[in-house]
Amino acid sequence: MIKTLLLFMPLIIQSTVIGGEPIDTPRSDLRVSLGTISQTKSGYLTVIGPKERAVRTSGTHSKALLRFRYRGPSEKIAPLDSGAVIQQIGLKMRAMNTCNLLYIMWRIKPTEEIYIAIKRNTGKSKYADCGANGYIVLRRVPLKPLGITATTQKTCRLGASVTETAGKYSCEVTIDGRQIWSGDIDAKLMADINGPVGFRSDNGSFIFKLFVNDTDSSNK
Repeated sequence: MIKTLLLFMPLIIQSTVIGGEPIDTPRSDLRVSLGTISQTKSGYLTVIGPKERAVRTSGTHSKALLRFRYRGPSEKIAPLDSGAVIQQIGLKMRAMNTCNLLYIMWRIKPTEEIYIAIKRNTGKSKYADCGANGYIVLRRVPLKPLGITATTQKTCRLGASVTETAGKYSCEVTIDGRQIWSGDIDAKLMADINGPVGFRSDNGSFIFKLFVNDTDSSNK
């Protein structure tokens, strides 16, 4: 079941999500729950689809950056549980488990957009328990009006941050350092969901790097 929550106003200004010294994520620092992830000799991660899921093995970082290049559709195609065939790659933020997390996804086809959604299933932690339930859509940002596309196979940078101040949560999303959306998130949806950064891809071939910013000294 997917709900849409329209509480936010998109902003289009110059911005940067990653601050300080970003930390690269090698293959050895990923816990893979689905699919196959390889690493090139130069340290880039690669996936060829149709479904990959992984999170970092440590840390609860609030800022992340996915630098990727889309190389085309995967040879094998696997529809989502809804039946839709979507080519996408994106960030998993505060990934407590597969049932409770925040997604920041760059959907490439059939419609190119940034899809921002919380998946929330209280008391559930395994896909067998929650399936594709619990999605609350925070925002969809169409990219064509912004003149942004990943289909040219150039390198793209998708950044996200989730910050908490005095019990209030906010999220910011950037592309190539340009803020394309920011908004507040109801604490009731986010306060009890926390975990590492990760990534997800569907039905595409990608080469990429995943960076996080270690702002909490307890994660060092």
